[in-house]
Amino acid sequence: MRTDTERRVNRRKGKTMKRETRLLLTLAIFGSFLSAGCVSHHRTVVVREPAAVVSGEVVVTTAPPRVRREVRTVSPSAAHVWVEGYWSHYEGRWVWNPGHWELRPRVGAVWISGHWDRTPRGWVWRPGHCG
Repeated sequence: MRTDTERRVNRRKGKTMKRETRLLLTLAIFGSFLSAGCVSHHRTVVVREPAAVVSGEVVVTTAPPRVRREVRTVSPSAAHVWVEGYWSHYEGRWVWNPGHWELRPRVGAVWISGHWDRTPRGWVWRPGHCG
């Protein structure tokens, strides 16, 4: 028959093992978020005149339309971040790519939206990314 002291020691060991298991699982989940990249599903844009591609940049000679206002749907989870919609230039015309939810690569990551910069060469696309 066990004494009260033995029972207390066994309970402490059980609580310590549960705490260590929870910590290990939390670290594993957090590590998987850190190892994942910020992935956004963009389509490949083939731009024809009046655009020029210089060193991997998309350069267009006409100004993009105003950014559309979008209604954000409810986030699928706290692990998602909203990727705002943007204009791309395709076959000589502007095409709207609607906003959508993406999984965050890590806790607290935010989406920095892509945008068009005006330069002496024309309008240059700067892709969005997680920060």
